[in-house]
Amino acid sequence: MQYFLTINRIYLIIDLESEISKENPIVKMQNNGEISNSQETKVPSKRKYLVGPIAFLHLLGYCIFSTTIFLYFPYNVGKTLFVNLTVENEKSAVCGSNTNTTGEENGKQIQTEVATFLTYIAVVEGIPCIFSNLLFGSLGDRFGRRKMLLIPVIGLMVVEGLIIAFMYFGVTLYYFMIPLVIHGFSGEAFAMVQFTLAYAANITETNKQRTIGMAIMEICIGMGLLLGSVVAGYIIREGGYMWPLIVACLINSSNIILIFFLPEVNLKETKEPWRFALIFKSFQDSLQFYYSKTYAGLRLKFIICILIYIIGCIVIIGRNQTEILYIISPPFCLNSVQVGWFHAVRGIMQHGIAMALIRPFMICLSAETIALVGAISGTISLVAEGLTNSTVLLFLTPVIGFGISLGIVMTRVIMSREISPEQQGALFGGMSAFQTACTFFGSLMFSAIYRGTIYVFKGTIFLLMAGMFFISLILTITILLKKKLKEKTYNLQGKTISNKMNTKL
Repeated sequence: MQYFLTINRIYLIIDLESEISKENPIVKMQNNGEISNSQETKVPSKRKYLVGPIAFLHLLGYCIFSTTIFLYFPYNVGKTLFVNLTVENEKSAVCGSNTNTTGEENGKQIQTEVATFLTYIAVVEGIPCIFSNLLFGSLGDRFGRRKMLLIPVIGLMVVEGLIIAFMYFGVTLYYFMIPLVIHGFSGEAFAMVQFTLAYAANITETNKQRTIGMAIMEICIGMGLLLGSVVAGYIIREGGYMWPLIVACLINSSNIILIFFLPEVNLKETKEPWRFALIFKSFQDSLQFYYSKTYAGLRLKFIICILIYIIGCIVIIGRNQTEILYIISPPFCLNSVQVGWFHAVRGIMQHGIAMALIRPFMICLSAETIALVGAISGTISLVAEGLTNSTVLLFLTPVIGFGISLGIVMTRVIMSREISPEQQGALFGGMSAFQTACTFFGSLMFSAIYRGTIYVFKGTIFLLMAGMFFISLILTITILLKKKLKEKTYNLQGKTISNKMNTKL
């Protein structure tokens, strides 16, 4: 879950679009669902730059929180099922008693229970999160970004406080669904990302400023995510599972102070009353590219692109929770510190190295070809992760799959260059909604499949992901062939027209 941010709505796509489409649109969704090119009123105070540290601190605290609870779930289940089980803080309960056949069966039973619980929280947390983020987008345009920033921060603090209490009293795992439902209604980290990116857009005026502002937000978000998992691992090793949540709660407390110092952006005033129906109007506008007759010539291309995007979001983001359970169980038995570094390696490769390579790739490759490279890289890495029994190879799979997120980035580029600047906001708004839904659907699906294949071959889920990415590869080839065919047709038509003109002359 924690890497959902760097993948979707996120990735320095603003800079890519400006280089490829040469348009650099400045767009804004208004309360009535329409898009306007009007500039926001400039915020003169230097305190506006606090939005970067706010994003960093929230994502740092969120990643510490999410890494800790997903490592705690197997520990909680193990203590509930096997009262006499003793496990060191840094080790997983799944491997804590795996010294004989009985211990191995106990570990599989723990994994089954945790996987079942993950399917439940994907539903009870995911559904409120999807609808709350749709609602927050419209509310933020009307009531201001700073006020809305408090919602995910305070929501996360409440959730952390409840979970700390549950850990202290040793309640069973299913009580944890209560705070996680609250987390969903607060928008999770999705809400913080959309508010900070929107704020960055509001305080920048020129195309260059906006590109730089978005890039800075990406750096703050990415650094928070990369450091969070590593920090959580070390704190768990030294002090157990409660201390990381206490640290995360303190981080969020300092964030509230920063938010109060953050100046509000001056949004365009409107006398039109806010209506819940405006959300559905905005959502309808965001989906028109895939069904409206207006886009009849591009509709098939858009449908193929959104399918590639959906597959990428489901696999890359939706697998995170189940993957943690996979790597802390035999034969890997990674401890909390190793889990943190595994996520750090993956983040650096997929959201650092891969994004840095896009610019040199663009010199000699088209966006469609770059997406194809990403699909091949992702397919191979997922097969390797599902089949390997080696910890060394497990850490190499993120390196092999460095390009796994390129498909998501490039489909945005491909689609955005086909439409006018006035439609960019609706396009990306719809893709963000798809991303949020795919995150929780992927978590639900992979947790359920993992639960059913633990006793057969638990690497099945990664082979399934590889199969999905292979479908993405085929779809990418289809787009590439259509592009080549279109270019060939244009070239033939150009030669025909030229020959006719020469004949007449």
